[in-house]
Amino acid sequence: MDIKVMKFGGTSLRSEATRKYAYRHIMEAAASHKVIVVVSAMGRYADSYATDTLLSLGSDLLSREERARLVSIGEQLAAIIVCSELLELGQRAFSLNFIDSGIRTDNHYDYAKVIKLDNKEIKMKLREYDIIVVGGYIATSYEHKVTTLGRGGSDYSAVLFAHMLGLKEVDIYTDVDGVYDHDPKLNECAVRYDRLNYDEMLNMKSRVLHDRSVLFAKKHGIRIHLKGTFSNHTGTVIEG
Repeated sequence: MDIKVMKFGGTSLRSEATRKYAYRHIMEAAASHKVIVVVSAMGRYADSYATDTLLSLGSDLLSREERARLVSIGEQLAAIIVCSELLELGQRAFSLNFIDSGIRTDNHYDYAKVIKLDNKEIKMKLREYDIIVVGGYIATSYEHKVTTLGRGGSDYSAVLFAHMLGLKEVDIYTDVDGVYDHDPKLNECAVRYDRLNYDEMLNMKSRVLHDRSVLFAKKHGIRIHLKGTFSNHTGTVIEG
């Protein structure tokens, strides 16, 4: 089967209106592929279910394990909401429990190291459904504890899913339509790059992509196509 991995960031999912743009991309892809949709927590602080909002609700006295469980709520909720709305749009969608996602890590709860990838459950669900929605950023340890992959780790999750399914490309959607030499929200003269190699992307120290996602993509030869959720521009390709 032809499979595509698509990741959507929090600002793309923060409201019903913004999610409609994401669904256009997803349904277009689903016309010719099975689709894995990797989602971040919806919005940014102080949106109700954003990661920083959830963290602000917990005491600093919480353990790292407890904080990981607290922030995991954001991605879990986003996956269920996105799946629910895709079902309402007539899509054959399923929200995969992150416990079944196949990403196994050590017990470093806030910056876990990936130990094993197991595609058994996700491949089984792909036979039943056209679209699988799963929360990024969160995983589980061998002790069945909730772990997280570091802030911005949904990018990393998307590349991990691509690798576990034998894919060589992943599409990452944000509120910015590519990688720029300056922040385009602050500088109207910013120039968008059409193409970058992995090292150029890492050397830019850009917050657009999680470094772990770029490093893993470089190691395994996975092409990252960074696109804008609200744009028809071709975006930026990171490879080679």
